[in-house]
Amino acid sequence: MPHDDTHHSPSGFPPRDYWLPLLPMLPLLLAIVLLAPLIEPGAQLKFLREGVTFIDEPLRSYVHLGDMLSYHALAAFHSLLCLGVVATFALWIFRLPGARRQGALIFLAVVLALIVALGLYLKQAANEVILVQLGYKAVCQLLDAAALPTQLVPAGQCFSAGISHLTWLAWVPTFSGIGATAFAGAFAYGSMRGLPPRGSADDEAAWRAALDARVQALQKAVYLLSAVLVSSTVTITLFAHLPVGLLPAGSGSLAAAVSKYATGLSTFWGALFSITLVATFAMPALRLLGAAYGRESKARDSDDLRDWLQEHVFQSLRRQLATVFSLLAPLLVGPLSSLLASVSGI
Repeated sequence: MPHDDTHHSPSGFPPRDYWLPLLPMLPLLLAIVLLAPLIEPGAQLKFLREGVTFIDEPLRSYVHLGDMLSYHALAAFHSLLCLGVVATFALWIFRLPGARRQGALIFLAVVLALIVALGLYLKQAANEVILVQLGYKAVCQLLDAAALPTQLVPAGQCFSAGISHLTWLAWVPTFSGIGATAFAGAFAYGSMRGLPPRGSADDEAAWRAALDARVQALQKAVYLLSAVLVSSTVTITLFAHLPVGLLPAGSGSLAAAVSKYATGLSTFWGALFSITLVATFAMPALRLLGAAYGRESKARDSDDLRDWLQEHVFQSLRRQLATVFSLLAPLLVGPLSSLLASVSGI
């Protein structure tokens, strides 16, 4: 059987891997930093001025209630999808043997600690973080000004430290997706461990079976996380469109401007989620490819091994295209937000 490459590290998490838990979180952290210049430090992004007009009652209440029913259903579906994906990854992690499981659990603990730290930071500095401003507060202040019958936001709380019902509706789906990403990264890390070192004289069939199992596991993980991130993009799109139906429509209207903002927001998050997908799985895939190339260079039956690697590791054109489309799916959802808005009637 193949030797475990973690035998030099009893914990299953060697020092050379200490930086890897940062990768799934890196796109989000970079976005926070890169978008910071869009507003001045300490400033609040307040679009509204006096005289904003909404559609008359009772149309406003009916439109709002219909939109909220749709969003609650979608947010619940997304959260349950994330829960199912987290449970799947957790089961796969606990099925990993020995040091591989231990390394994956340490990886997961570090990422979850980073998520908690990020959540505390966003809670304390919500009025200064551009992602929170664009993703939540721009919508919140419109719903607050519309004097709606639901108790989503207490008057004036959009820019206060309190947590409203709307805050929960926005952040539970968001952190559900982030949590699913953490579990996916941990499983990917555990999956890439345990292959024989280069030049090992271990049984060739066992080595091939081990590598093939890891490649297939990574492919399944990519598809699962891609489904989560697509669902995240759709949920954000619907959330950003919530105020549109409350505003009078027409060319050059505030409703058209808010709709354009929502489209841009969903495109941004779709691109960010695509980068997150790549960041989560790039290093495990590169490690497995490195092991495959290293084995190929040392093998005596190089032609036979090269053919096997081409079929099982380097993939056929069809599998490559399927993987590429999976990687790009969250990004592709963003530009389709206007179609989604018209289909859902918001």
